[in-house]
Amino acid sequence: MSLQPYQGPARVLVGFDGSEDSYRALEYGIAEAKSRDAELVVVHAVDDTVLNSAWGVVFDPEEIKLNAAEMVARGVEDAVMAGLPRDRIRTEVVLGNPAAALTRMSHHASLVVVGRRATEPGERLFAGSTSVGVVGAAHCPVIVVSAVDTPHEARTGLIGVAVDTSARGAVALEWALQECERNGGRVAVLSIIRSPQGRWFTGGNPSPEQQEAAVKVTRARMEDMVGEITEDYPDVEVSVEVSYGTPVDVLVARSEELDLLMLEVHASFPTYSVGGLIRGVLTHAKCPVGVIRPKDAHGS
Repeated sequence: MSLQPYQGPARVLVGFDGSEDSYRALEYGIAEAKSRDAELVVVHAVDDTVLNSAWGVVFDPEEIKLNAAEMVARGVEDAVMAGLPRDRIRTEVVLGNPAAALTRMSHHASLVVVGRRATEPGERLFAGSTSVGVVGAAHCPVIVVSAVDTPHEARTGLIGVAVDTSARGAVALEWALQECERNGGRVAVLSIIRSPQGRWFTGGNPSPEQQEAAVKVTRARMEDMVGEITEDYPDVEVSVEVSYGTPVDVLVARSEELDLLMLEVHASFPTYSVGGLIRGVLTHAKCPVGVIRPKDAHGS
């Protein structure tokens, strides 16, 4: 499966709720909009479950939308101060589930950027379960950022992409290659041989020699497979890193040196649920995490 091209106007959507995480998402989205010569759309969704309070509190939707409009207007001013032309900035305040709203709008977007952490249930609309919901269903790449990401003093230019020998991750790799071809940079293909786990595993851990042999065989397979994908991008430097361990732990540790960690998510209708690997990396990564669905999703 290869990356589907995006045919629409260059457009970056940012989920914004005024939280610290959403301001980091806005900052990232502004930079992406400038880089892509794209329109920036600052989106705030008022979750209808909040309006239908179980405690019998009556909310005025129009007043809530007015307050939200004032909040996103501050985001617009931040974008203008960062150098984005005002005529390339648009705001959207919608009523409804935030993940559903961003997913719907992602049909006509180059990229979606959201924050990823919530502190108290219901406190922030574009974090936690919302970010998980968006990455599982969006029709374009999603970049998930957090206020706790550790920014580098200078851009490393390195995008990490998780790929396995079954070619799961090939679409994410193609996206990363296109990004590096457009902006400069290099790609590290990360393949992890999963160490045996679980109470039903009784065979004993493989010896260091067995682990080394498995890494050697896997590296040869990965280099052949990756070579077929990267031959169309001769100017992008690509390295293949094969390691042995727990995928979440390996990827999180590696994220400290990356500008972006790119993953594929294989979520299907009707639940669009994501697996433990995606959730674990989204929770603990030290850099922004990009996620793309190879099915029913386009590139940027």
